Amino acid sequence: MRHPLRRPPTTAPGPATSPGPAVGPADGPAVDPALMRQVMGSFCTGVAVVTATGDDGEPAGMAVQSFASLSLDPPLVYFAPARTSTSWPRIRAAGRFAVNILAEDQTALSRSFAVSGGDKFAGVAWHPGGNGAPLLDGALATVECAVESELPGGDHTIAVGRVTALHRPREAGPLLYFRRTYGVYGAHAA
Repeated sequence: MRHPLRRPPTTAPGPATSPGPAVGPADGPAVDPALMRQVMGSFCTGVAVVTATGDDGEPAGMAVQSFASLSLDPPLVYFAPARTSTSWPRIRAAGRFAVNILAEDQTALSRSFAVSGGDKFAGVAWHPGGNGAPLLDGALATVECAVESELPGGDHTIAVGRVTALHRPREAGPLLYFRRTYGVYGAHAA
């Protein structure tokens, strides 16, 4: 059975063959944002906190779910802050940041950094990394980066960082996020 969105090639496949026209949202009905949020929430993600030290010397940070490795050569990672984020402009201006991958027992820390405004670092133990960005104590792992590029991504920005240092200070399970709920990896669940 042929997939309904795939079009058969008009010529024999080969290196010079280009794919048919793209089929996507512009060709079909509008996508309901609430349904998209619900469906995409079915994809389990890890949770990380991106941190930097602002020009004023104060730490800045935000929780992200959209973080991943992008390339090994050169070593690149990316995350996607909302265009409405007030933390991302401070992190971008710093030019360097750290991605703190949270461990299974750091739900409260994730919630602290997920809110807008306020002192997100109140009561949070951290130390400066080699690039000056805050490394959160107890994180499962940290990735120090320099801002490489920024690309448009709809109502988000795709921020690409060049990895400058890696740390894996702790053996524990990851903090997971699934359907708007925190959880832990099955092998580590009590």
